[in-house]
Amino acid sequence: MVRIKVLPLGKTLEGEEGENLFLLFQRKNIPLESYCGGVGSCGKCVVRIVQGEVSPPTPQEVRHLRERIGEGFRLACQVVPLGDVVCDVSASFEDTKPLVLGSPEEGNETFSGDDAPVRRSILGLRKPPLHSPTSLKEELERMIAPVSFERMALFGLSLLGEKDEETFEVLWDERAVFAVRTPPKETVLGLAFDLGTTTVACELLDLASGRVLAWDGALNRQARFGADVISRLRAVQERFENLEALQKDVVETMNALVGAVCQQAHSDPQEVVAVTVCGNTIMEHLFLGLSPLSIGVVPFVPVLREGYVLRAGELALSVHPGAQVYVFPAVAGYVGGDVLAGLGAFRVHEAKRTTLYIDIGTNGEMVLVHRGEVFACGTAAGPAFEGVGVRFGMRASLGAIHALRFEQGRLSFSTIGGVPPRGICGTGLLDLMAGLLAFGLLSSTGRFRKQAEWTSFFEEERGERRFIVSRDPLIFITEKDIENLQLALGAMKAGRDILLKEARLKKEDIEEVILAGAFGSFIKPESARMLGLIPQKALARSVGNAALLGARKALVSLRFRDEVERLARRVHYIELSARRDFEDAFCDALLFES
Repeated sequence: MVRIKVLPLGKTLEGEEGENLFLLFQRKNIPLESYCGGVGSCGKCVVRIVQGEVSPPTPQEVRHLRERIGEGFRLACQVVPLGDVVCDVSASFEDTKPLVLGSPEEGNETFSGDDAPVRRSILGLRKPPLHSPTSLKEELERMIAPVSFERMALFGLSLLGEKDEETFEVLWDERAVFAVRTPPKETVLGLAFDLGTTTVACELLDLASGRVLAWDGALNRQARFGADVISRLRAVQERFENLEALQKDVVETMNALVGAVCQQAHSDPQEVVAVTVCGNTIMEHLFLGLSPLSIGVVPFVPVLREGYVLRAGELALSVHPGAQVYVFPAVAGYVGGDVLAGLGAFRVHEAKRTTLYIDIGTNGEMVLVHRGEVFACGTAAGPAFEGVGVRFGMRASLGAIHALRFEQGRLSFSTIGGVPPRGICGTGLLDLMAGLLAFGLLSSTGRFRKQAEWTSFFEEERGERRFIVSRDPLIFITEKDIENLQLALGAMKAGRDILLKEARLKKEDIEEVILAGAFGSFIKPESARMLGLIPQKALARSVGNAALLGARKALVSLRFRDEVERLARRVHYIELSARRDFEDAFCDALLFES
């Protein structure tokens, strides 16, 4: 055993011999920023060894940290204590709240008779005469549509007591009566979840009025296994027991949000009787505790594509154990329920214009709608815009540079929260590249070009060329960073071009672009146009967290659920890895447009 004193947390931990610091901190629930799941490729889990002997630097550390190693900085996933150690985790301690959007305001969503997925009645039951052989269940069945009774509801019925007459509340859905409550609750609540790979967003609804009572978001605790779904697939491949840990992580994230939104609304979580969940296909599998391994290998087949209904108690969600949980359908392994929820919420599939719907999160999904036909694909784009492969890249949280403005020889920026900068998030990176292109500081291949007015912004160290964004603290972007961002942008643009090819259209035929999700909603259309993501003449609009709005609509409408299920079967899914022309499209898309 070795003892690790952790600054500035003031904790002392006991680690196993040969165990690296990242694994130790993961085991002790100390969240370090990491996008690769602890394999040394992202370079984000930076700590400083203050005292004690540790293993020598690895090649990954030399590549990411360089001269900082001499100052005691190391990667937690690479460094193994050789004795007692004092370690400072300030540089990468993940204690900042992510930027989370609530769903767009589209009017109240309310129960509507037979369209309601969960139904509620306040009833008065008078016990039958002594000479009438019957049961409380039979008496109740005479008052509501005949459905089966779950044991939990029978238990509630058994609590009606010894009175001859009682007023109580009955909750049921198409499957069964799942709750009988005495006395009736004042409110009946629902929860809508957008289960993102990086961020989980949640809204609490009063189902009787349709009002959003509270909303919140949190980093998905699964991020300790890596920033993207492929890292989480790999975690299950390497150790199947990680499937249970991943399912537990996401449920714990959701339960923390349940507590937060119910506290905001001064509500009891036991009053939540309906839950909807949308996410990408792998995230939905992990939420249900299903192995996603079949999605990770050709032909990328999910366990299920249709919507799925179960009870909250089956997954240990901290709401009424009988609450109905609806999980959205998916199109395919890499276009999931979150995209369908967003399309359905804004009825994009009914668009009269030729419309491109882009949802850029940790993954990038695109949908093209043309004359009633719907084409979709998924691309691995998002991680670069959340900091993966970018020296000073970071998630959209406190201190992230989210917007930049170039003027002749001058650069200004804004940070989330208005605090000193810690790094640059995705929208800031797009602004940065667009500004460099607009002022001739970047070639079509992504190489820096010096201009007289901007000389002071360029530096070179050990053959690495840098463009300085901030000097205090030092924040810069390198040509290697640009290259990684080009790969992400290139994947998105190539995916779009394959969709257009499938629909026999050209880029100029796109009339409208809809940007969805937290990232998409904050992208400046002019930056996206400069980078070639949005056609120059297309209208562009941001719709916020469209997936969360779809999840909210599914809370109260069976018709909406049926519509989304039908849409899932209408979509022409294009698996890019199976297209021989994708590589050529990708290579063409890597160049910035002049």
